[in-house]
Amino acid sequence: MIQKNHLTLLLTASLVLFAASSFAVGQSAPVRGLVKLQKSDGTVVPVVGAIVEAFRTDIDRGKMPESKTNKKGEFSFVGFPLGQRYALAVSGPGISPQVEVDVKGGMESIVLTVREGDGRRLTEAEARQVAKGAIGSPTGELTAEEKRQQAENAKKIAEVEASNQKAEGANKIINAAVKAGADAFNAKNYDLAIIEYDKGIEAAPDFVGSAPTFLGNKGLALQKRAVGAYNESLKGDAAARAAALEKNKADLASAFAAFDRGFELLKSSAAASDTTTPQRRLTLLTYALETHGVAAKIAHDPARLPAANAILEEYLTAETDQAKRNANLLTFANGMNAAGELKPAAAAYRKVLETAPDNLDAIAGLGLSLYSIGYDPPDKATLQDGLNYMQKFVDAAPDTHPLKQSVKETIEELKNTQKLAPQKVTPPRRKG
Repeated sequence: MIQKNHLTLLLTASLVLFAASSFAVGQSAPVRGLVKLQKSDGTVVPVVGAIVEAFRTDIDRGKMPESKTNKKGEFSFVGFPLGQRYALAVSGPGISPQVEVDVKGGMESIVLTVREGDGRRLTEAEARQVAKGAIGSPTGELTAEEKRQQAENAKKIAEVEASNQKAEGANKIINAAVKAGADAFNAKNYDLAIIEYDKGIEAAPDFVGSAPTFLGNKGLALQKRAVGAYNESLKGDAAARAAALEKNKADLASAFAAFDRGFELLKSSAAASDTTTPQRRLTLLTYALETHGVAAKIAHDPARLPAANAILEEYLTAETDQAKRNANLLTFANGMNAAGELKPAAAAYRKVLETAPDNLDAIAGLGLSLYSIGYDPPDKATLQDGLNYMQKFVDAAPDTHPLKQSVKETIEELKNTQKLAPQKVTPPRRKG
């Protein structure tokens, strides 16, 4: 589930001395080259559609019309005036910007190797700053200020290179954690999956391109581990169930903490312009909603209800796929119903019926929730509403449905004790 994202901004420059040269007025020579991308997996491919800008560096101003790489990654300039020197700034989608210095007319086999990155394009001022860190003065003599500036630029370049090396290491860890975590999760080895997801988080804990996804995966793995422990505890005695409950509470608390951290990162300024943020937020909402429903069933904590309702409202706004929406709402509603949180359960069942009025599980769930809500203290209007839905369910459900017999018995109880008779249900207004 991890999307491959790129952490680096590589600003490289070849350190050379600027030498004085003569030039012939009115003469020029072409400049051509190739832009290649060295990917994180070691492969090298041509970069299509990269922008190559040429800034004059023997003086502090002047720029040639920009060039763009073709399908083979090739770029070309018709001609640079002989005697003038330029810096080439390369940028493009999915790559880190790079600056090549000391480019002169007649250089026709330049190879610019870039790395994966965020597609940022350097401003002219930034490109010139990087270029100045790599070249000296035309006379070869540096003033005190030039020496200071050169030392400062060299320090910045060293810092960038060190950062890039660190980022490359993080990329390797993240890519490995993506695969290892997914393999472990699919094998239901949730202990190992959680370990791998933690590795991915620790590699770049604040990077919105990977950390929120790892946090969501970790939260889901913690939830699945809690469910497994709960199911296993049902086979044991009271002591085993109590021990499992304490472990489940810890896992679920850690899951919600992971989701919260993921949401926090996705609200940051770095995520604001990322086009993948809405989908990653929806994934987190889906996992959090499911986990609230599961937590209500296996380790109920009434204090979580406000957070659960808030997640439900956000999820309803974000999810546009009705089939996924209804499936996740049912999971949430069933968990709340099992925990005795009847009002949020009934509200979720009604949300399902707004777009799927014949969903048998939602009809039965709503009927039983309303029955429980209206039973104590007695509320005949609510009991009548619940009876109507339960009768609709019994009329439509096959005999093999696991709830049919218990719902029929509940209907008979209401008829005998409350003297109520089923009435036809008015279908809710269909949405979507």
